[in-house]
Amino acid sequence: MGKGCCSPVTPLPAIDINRITDELAPISSRDCGRFFMAKVGTPSLEYKEMQDRFALPDALMGGTLEMRKQGTTYMPQYPAEESTRYNRRLKNAVLYDAYRKAIDNLSARPFRTPVVIDEDAGDWWDEFVGDVDLANTALTTFARRQLADMLIYGKSHILVDYPNTTSIAEEQGRPLTAADEVALRIRPYFSAISPKAIIGWKSERIGGVETLTEIRILEETTEYVDGSDWEEETISRVHLWTREEVTTYRKSDEDSDEWGIEDTRPNTLGLIPLVTIYANRQGFLKAWPPLEGLANLNQKHWWMQSDQDGIETVARVPMLFFRGFDSEDLAAIDIGPYKVFGNRAHESDIKVVETSGKAVEVGRFALNNLEKQMQAMSMEPLVRKPGSVTATETALEEARNISDLESFVLLLETGIREGFGFVALWRGEDPLRVPMVNINKDSGLGLSDARELEELRLDYALGVIDQRTYLEHRKARGLYSEDMDIEEVVSDTQIEEGAEIDDTGFGSGSPESSDR
Repeated sequence: MGKGCCSPVTPLPAIDINRITDELAPISSRDCGRFFMAKVGTPSLEYKEMQDRFALPDALMGGTLEMRKQGTTYMPQYPAEESTRYNRRLKNAVLYDAYRKAIDNLSARPFRTPVVIDEDAGDWWDEFVGDVDLANTALTTFARRQLADMLIYGKSHILVDYPNTTSIAEEQGRPLTAADEVALRIRPYFSAISPKAIIGWKSERIGGVETLTEIRILEETTEYVDGSDWEEETISRVHLWTREEVTTYRKSDEDSDEWGIEDTRPNTLGLIPLVTIYANRQGFLKAWPPLEGLANLNQKHWWMQSDQDGIETVARVPMLFFRGFDSEDLAAIDIGPYKVFGNRAHESDIKVVETSGKAVEVGRFALNNLEKQMQAMSMEPLVRKPGSVTATETALEEARNISDLESFVLLLETGIREGFGFVALWRGEDPLRVPMVNINKDSGLGLSDARELEELRLDYALGVIDQRTYLEHRKARGLYSEDMDIEEVVSDTQIEEGAEIDDTGFGSGSPESSDR
């Protein structure tokens, strides 16, 4: 080593890890800057587990177009299948809309009559149920959407919020008065939060009760780009609720993971006003889709129907077999109607080769059985049966058996009333002295009803009763809306005599007519 190439090494002082930890401890999560803010939009592990289960029901609710967008996720591409052929097959596929029709019909049944509250609730509550979200949504409509979420995701959420009076006062340039609150409609309101939007949460056991201490709500909106009247962009925000404050983070760029604080306001309620209503609870804020089996069958039908379409396309087109023709003869042949061609070779021959059709029959039989399975599964939430755990937990006072759908409605009533309690807290009133909620719970079918429906179906298929009589009996059993005009349906629809009829009122074998 050359002289003077290095100087003596001075030992570094020992690092006191405990001292550094103590110094960093007082730093709030907000002061951690980029490190913390990059994590605010990261979904929790429990959310990711639910997200995997939410994907298929979501796609099915989107109809044919959404299922096509999902590509190979739900429509497999076979190893030897060319991409061009697969894309053509995918583009021509049409979804048998059993799952979405089941959700739509189940969520509509309890709301054939409006949701009502106590008659003596008072003018303020009467006005509130006429517009629960400050967007002119009546409680009946809001409750139906909540039930739909319960059926799709296994849970629904109601966030009971209050306008940010601090920012409103700043806009007004003066303190708000009681007259301002009336004129500006400053009052508590319901906000429906999709189960897909709550990406993380924390809880503690307080006073023996599992209590929510933090939630993160992901919101994506489409907004105009600054300085442009036409160009739009998607903005991602995360609303972080704690018992002390509400902080809104905005993603700086859709291609980055950096988040910045956009707004902060105190949570003067001192707790998180979120109501979670479960239909298939698996844990705190955790649920699975209760009709997951139906969704899986519908996805199976999606790709099986595509296979069947391909088989029938091949079966409908015969092949020509030429014998004794050389390449020049074949090149000169023009195949089509009113065409004549021949060959001088005596041994030449032409034959038409067709498939036997067995594969077509097998495929149709399998699809028909699958449709019957889906129809039966669509009916299961309506059937009143003993021994239902959900029913036992929610209606011990009931003297009769209830269906799963009826038990979901009981849970929904309780959840809405819990939301009323948060409304009362925001108003400085007693949360226990709020109106009762009454939703029509006569939404089940007894086993005898199911047998009667089967007999009616057979009578219609055999021609014993006509279509009008059949539909009238089904409407009388509550399978159709009271607003349904039987005469109009009979005149507008074309149902062949003896066609396969859906036993459940959730759609027959015809594919969907529209996409959402």
